[in-house]
Amino acid sequence: MISKPLEISIVGAGIGGLVAALALKKRGHKPTIYEKTESLSELGAGIQLSPNANKVLEYLGVMKELQADVYEPEAFQFVHYRTGKVLAQRALKNSSVKIYGSPNYDVHRADLQKALLKIINKEEIQIEKNSEIIDLYEEANVAFIKTKERVIGSDAVIGADGIHSVVRKKLWGEDQARYTGNVAWRMLVPIEAISSKFIQQNTKVWLGPKKHFVQYLVKGGNFLNCVCLVEQNDWTNEDWFEKGDISELKHIFSDWHPEIQEILESTKAGSLFKWGLHDRAPMNKWSKGRFSLLGDAAHPMLPFVAQGAAMAIEDGIVLASSLSSFDNVELGLNDYENKRKYRTAKAQRTASRNATIFHLSDFFAIFRNLVMKFFIKKIMDSFYKYDAISK
Repeated sequence: MISKPLEISIVGAGIGGLVAALALKKRGHKPTIYEKTESLSELGAGIQLSPNANKVLEYLGVMKELQADVYEPEAFQFVHYRTGKVLAQRALKNSSVKIYGSPNYDVHRADLQKALLKIINKEEIQIEKNSEIIDLYEEANVAFIKTKERVIGSDAVIGADGIHSVVRKKLWGEDQARYTGNVAWRMLVPIEAISSKFIQQNTKVWLGPKKHFVQYLVKGGNFLNCVCLVEQNDWTNEDWFEKGDISELKHIFSDWHPEIQEILESTKAGSLFKWGLHDRAPMNKWSKGRFSLLGDAAHPMLPFVAQGAAMAIEDGIVLASSLSSFDNVELGLNDYENKRKYRTAKAQRTASRNATIFHLSDFFAIFRNLVMKFFIKKIMDSFYKYDAISK
């Protein structure tokens, strides 16, 4: 067991970094978050908070701050892109706690961030903004990060700075994220703008050739969050996202079900964003000395299994447990990596495989539709039953 509280520098104030800070503080450590931006952006898509993530958020006291903003769907459905026929369904609202030990919620990223920040402030955890990391090194059993203004030493440094992680680059060298051939379009539609016959209490995934459409309610059920994932040969914009053209999206989905047409017609032009989806192959090693990685910095993945945020949340709680279980920081970081590497690599591979499965056509789509009800149970059970708190 650790003999004294550790001072931990967390690089990045995303969902994973905030959760890690709360988990470390709960274990008696002294985390400080270093964020390169001046203010934390509220942009972002909805997040499916599966039971494995909610167990952690409940344990950290976040759910009581978030409860008013989540939406608990009745079921998860895969449906046919033209007919609307339900291909597979898994009940959630009345069975998730019994089967998985926690509810299943849908939430907007900004609302989750707001709830986490409220607890962060209550716990008096410092977030140092405008702190862009330009270098890092270890000396005399101290991990150092260097910004443009100063050098900060701590017992360990955790890179939670996303898919384009500076910490990862400094530890392991340049490794460009690969464009996966998919573009995501995101919009948030007020439910009053949509016909009541199309307002359903389910998380719904429409499957079609070379694309699929995800929809679920967020913000207490007042908005419909939609993500359209479309195969596209290239993506040249270096920015994380760009404004989308609603006329282009309408054209892409022109032969889909009337419900999709209604949603697209109700979408305000200024609320539509798109971004190229990138990932990396699972890493052989995350940690080096007193440095390690967390969330997308370690294991970026496609959204085709809806576990990106959940994996980062799990990382945070396991990191705190591992660092508290050894009187040696490097052993603690290696234990954390060993407990997380297989599971997160599985999530990465599952998401990549689903990118192909979801977009099948012709005979292959027919066969997929026949076995989908078995597929959905297997995937949910493998991820949702996990309890990161006990690791």
